Amino acid sequence: MMDLAEIRKKANSQKQDGVAPPLPSEAEPDAVAFDLDVLEVPPPEEKGGLAQGSSIDPLDALFASQRGLDLIKDEQYLQGFGENDLVKTENLVEWLTFSLGNEDYALDINSIHEIIKPREITDIPRVPEFILGIISLRGIILPVFDLTRRLRLGSAEVSPHSRIIICEYGECTAGLLVDHINQVVRIKKEEIEPPPAVLSGLDRDLIEGVGRQEGKMMILLNLKCVLDPELI
Repeated sequence: MMDLAEIRKKANSQKQDGVAPPLPSEAEPDAVAFDLDVLEVPPPEEKGGLAQGSSIDPLDALFASQRGLDLIKDEQYLQGFGENDLVKTENLVEWLTFSLGNEDYALDINSIHEIIKPREITDIPRVPEFILGIISLRGIILPVFDLTRRLRLGSAEVSPHSRIIICEYGECTAGLLVDHINQVVRIKKEEIEPPPAVLSGLDRDLIEGVGRQEGKMMILLNLKCVLDPELI
């Protein structure tokens, strides 16, 4: 009985001499009748298939058989959504919620660039008391607001949970110091309640509305007014 190495050696020798390898005989039932280095591909059943009798690597043959698989296009993907699903998504607004003392507040997440830990703040003279100073963030100088003092709730106390929210509205970019970051929530536009009627003046200007999430109320801030240092 011939082992595999002998069969391959014999087949390669005959191939180089132009002689087809012999078929296995009954005396050699375990002999391999084809060259393992060459894969004979059967005639293609569909247009664009491989030609009959072509010799290719087995992996090439495997991938060639997958030519009929096309990735889904963007248009086809969007068609998988119903109109009602798209409307529901458009009506949702994402808000980043955070704590100031015992109360929850929120900012439109589209206006937030990043959240960083408190760092050294450089004082600057002749600014409103709620502006703590300036910081350098990757070479960009930004003012930092004490949001607690900005909302006339006292003053912030920096703790390991404190964070600075870097946000932007129009041409104004600043950091807002808050006590604790909570989570991102989604609220339907029609479910946002207007500011309470008892508020007036600056207190009303700084608030865009009131939202509720899982039975908990949060105050949605008007970032444009919050970042306006002349609005005091």
